[in-house]
Amino acid sequence: MKHFVNIFKYSLFLSLVVAMASCGGDDDGGEEEDTTLSDQAELLVQGTATVSSAKLDGNNGDIDWDGFTVTFSGNQDGGSYTTTATGDQLLVWPASGNWEFGNDTGTIVSRSDGTDMSMSVGKNALELTFDVSTSGSGRVLVVDGEWIFKFNF
Repeated sequence: MKHFVNIFKYSLFLSLVVAMASCGGDDDGGEEEDTTLSDQAELLVQGTATVSSAKLDGNNGDIDWDGFTVTFSGNQDGGSYTTTATGDQLLVWPASGNWEFGNDTGTIVSRSDGTDMSMSVGKNALELTFDVSTSGSGRVLVVDGEWIFKFNF
């Protein structure tokens, strides 16, 4: 009988431990919610973004980007953009066009000129990375390569 009481105590204790461990509440494990396309679009279209730096393959390149801005409008289904691009800047950024998300996570923005841009956006900053290829143009000005644009809102 003593042996039976000990087994019963251990079984009861083990049942209580399992029951308490399974009571985790309604939280989702403390993980952040996934960002939706709507969230990404809302950040992208929040206002005019002014360039803070523009690098071609990690260097400043030959084009002066002072005062360059881009403004996106639309929603998670895409929209349009306008820039203040002039002169040589137009070799990299059209003055205007359309855009749409190129993936389900909103980290790729596709321009209507066929350029896909990797995007990172927040409340105060936007970073766009994309490749430019102008094969066979015979230009002296170097614009081909990976461009990284950082903007402030």
